[in-house]
Parts: sequence; C-alpha cells; structure tokens
Amino acid sequence: MNHSWVKETMELLEDWESRRQSLQDKIEQLQNELMDLEGSIATGHALIRAYMEKHNISPQSFGDVSISYLTNRSYPEMLVEIAQRRQGYLKVADAVDVLFRANVGTDRRAIQANVYSALRRLKNRFAKMARGEYRYINHIKKDDSKSSGLRQAVKELKEKNPQMTKKEVLNHLIKSGFDFKGKKPVNALNITWAYLGYSKEGKQQSLPGVS
Repeated sequence: MNHSWVKETMELLEDWESRRQSLQDKIEQLQNELMDLEGSIATGHALIRAYMEKHNISPQSFGDVSISYLTNRSYPEMLVEIAQRRQGYLKVADAVDVLFRANVGTDRRAIQANVYSALRRLKNRFAKMARGEYRYINHIKKDDSKSSGLRQAVKELKEKNPQMTKKEVLNHLIKSGFDFKGKKPVNALNITWAYLGYSKEGKQQSLPGVS
C-alpha cells in the first residue's frame, strides 16, 4: 500500500479546507460591510424624506420622467425607471400621476393597483419607507442576521452608559482604534446615530463637519 499517496492527499485536503475557511471569513466580512452600507443607505433615504417633507419638496423637483422612457415597458420596468429618475425615491402617488400622464391607463385606481402589484413582485428591489413610499435598492437583499460593526459598537456603548453623548461615543471609538472602514468617523457616526434613533433624545445635534 502506498502510504505516501494518502499523506499527500490529506495534505491537499487540509490546504483546500484552509482555503475554504479563508473564503468563508472574507464572505462574512463582505456581508457585514454590505449590511453596514445598506443601513447607511436606508438612513440616508429616511433623512432625505424627512427633509423633503419639512421643506415641502416634491419628487418632481428631481426632474421629470420622459414618456419615451416608459414606452412598451412592463410595470416593474416603469417603476424602476421612475425611481432612478427620482434619485432612488418612489412615491406611489407620483408614480400613478406619471403613468396616467403617459397614457399607460385611463383609470388612476387601476394604475395604482398595478403599481402595488408590481412592487410586491419587486420586493427585493424596493424597500418600503412609509405608506406609499419606497426606495430603490438595486437588488441589494437585506440580511438581518448580519449586524453592522459600527451600529453594534454604538449600541453596546449606549447600553452600558445611556448618558453618553454622541461626541463622547465618537471620542471613545477613535481612542479605542475602531475601524471605520475608510469612512469619515463624524459622518459615519451621525448616520448611525440617526439610524439607531438616538437623535430623538432631544439634545443631540449633528457633530461638526456635517451640514
């Protein structure tokens, strides 16, 4: 019996298993980074929506949707087109108005029903922000099992000391060498702070450097 063959094969298997583990670690890291980005994007859209409501800015102000872009397209394709022209923001009432003006249908209620039906089919591409309001997420699927490194760090600090201010949290993270993954610490914390709902505490203001 050739024992050397068994030994060589086992060594090869160990190498494969090591490479697999390395790839799994990289995948997990990328998934965490993806979730961090997705959380930031969701918070950014929410902040834009709040700003638009406060200053009475309509979706049309981002630019009109040319009827030529909607010709011979399905409802899902038309909704994606509208959202892309609206900076990723889709308001059902606005979409119905656009499609009505494009002569897609003559009954607004029927158009609205078709819009909601299309949104249900596009659940992996549109995230609901509020009633009748969605954001286009371009195929990014949300996996709640993966937590954001920054969000988790901030949550842990606030759970240990609920009285910590945003500035104190920022200073603690910087001094402890937290990896902001290339993002500006001030910007990243401002978005995460709002995402976690701590801005509702009343006395917290945006850190200097963010308008």
